[in-house]
Amino acid sequence: MSALRIAVDALIYSQQSAGIGHYVGELFTTYIKEFTQDEVFAVTNPDVTILGATMLHPPRSLRTSRARLSYEQTMLRRLLRQTRYDVIHFPDYQLPIFGSLPRAVITVHDLTAFRVPETFPPRMGQVKRYLMARSVRHASHIVVPSRATRDDLVDILKVDPQRISVIYHGVARKARYEGPSPRNRPYFLAVGTLEPRKNLVRLIHGFSLLKHDRGDGCPDLVIAGKPGWMYQPIYQAPRVYGVVNAVEFLNYVDEERLLQLYSHAKALCYPSLYEGFGLPMFEAMMVKTPVVASSRGSLKEIGEGVALEVDPLDPVSIAEGLANVLDHPEEATERIHRGLERIREFTWEAAARATREVYLRVETERRG
Repeated sequence: MSALRIAVDALIYSQQSAGIGHYVGELFTTYIKEFTQDEVFAVTNPDVTILGATMLHPPRSLRTSRARLSYEQTMLRRLLRQTRYDVIHFPDYQLPIFGSLPRAVITVHDLTAFRVPETFPPRMGQVKRYLMARSVRHASHIVVPSRATRDDLVDILKVDPQRISVIYHGVARKARYEGPSPRNRPYFLAVGTLEPRKNLVRLIHGFSLLKHDRGDGCPDLVIAGKPGWMYQPIYQAPRVYGVVNAVEFLNYVDEERLLQLYSHAKALCYPSLYEGFGLPMFEAMMVKTPVVASSRGSLKEIGEGVALEVDPLDPVSIAEGLANVLDHPEEATERIHRGLERIREFTWEAAARATREVYLRVETERRG
C-alpha cells in the first residue's frame, strides 16, 4: 500500500473538544493508528498535540472562531510550506478561498447557515454562507456525515454528487457506568453547545409542560454544554417557564462525567433544529439510555426506528415524547436494542478507511 502525506487543519481541536473538534480528534487519532505508513501533518494550537502526527503550530494560540478564521484565510498557506503534502483536509467547512489550493478535501457537516439562518448572528451567518459556497466550489472533494447533508449540498449549492462522499462518524465503544447516579434526583439530559440550533428554549418549554403536569413525579432537566452564541434566551428560559429549580446548566463536562450522566439519564433530549449527524444519540444508546430526538434531516435519517421522534417546533410534541419514555419503558427498551444494532455500522476505523479512499482518489486524479 503506497504511503500518503496528509496535511490537516486541526485548529478547532483541543482536549475539551465537542462537535467538529471531537470529529477531528477521533478521526485522525484512528487514522494514524490504522495507516502507519502514512504521515499526517496536523496544524494545531501550540499547546495541542495529536499523538503520532507531525505537529505544525502557528506562532500564537487561536482560541476564538474569529482568530482561527482570520489565520486560515491569511497565514495558513505560509505554515503549510513546511510540508509537501499529497492531500490536505479541512474538516471544518471552509478552506482558504483566495488563490488555488490543490488537492483539498473539506468536510461539510451541515448546511445550518442556509437551512436555519436565524440560528446565527447575522454577520456570522453571512460569513459562513459565503465561505462555504466558495469552499465547495474550490475543493477537490467533499466529505459529509449523512445523506441529508449530501442532499442539501446538491439542492442548495448545486454540487455535483460525484464530488461528495457520505462517511458516517464513528461511535466510541463505551460500557455503561454502573456506579451511583451523579445526581440525587432522576433527570433528563441534553448535551450540546448552547446556541439556537440546539433548540433548547423549546426543550425547556416542553419540559415545563410535563413538569407542571406531573410535579415532583417529573425528572429534572440537566443541560451539559459550553455557551456558544445567542445563548442568553436559553439561560432565561427556566425562569420564563417557571422551572428554575428543575433545570441545571453544567457547562462543559469531561468524558468521564458525561458517561456517568448518559448512563443514569431517563432519556437524552435532542430536539435539534438541524444536525449533520447527531452523535449524542448513539453515545446515549451505547449505554442503553433512550433518546427523544427531532424528526428532521439527518436525525430522522440516522435515528429512524431508534429515537423517539418529536416535532422540534412544537413544545407539546416534545413534552409528549418525554412522557412517552416515562410511561412506556418497554417501547424505549425495544428502541435501545435497535440502536445497539445500528451502532455496529458506525466505527471510527470504518470512517478512517473511507476517508483514506477519498484521499487516494484525490491524489490519483492529480497524477492522472
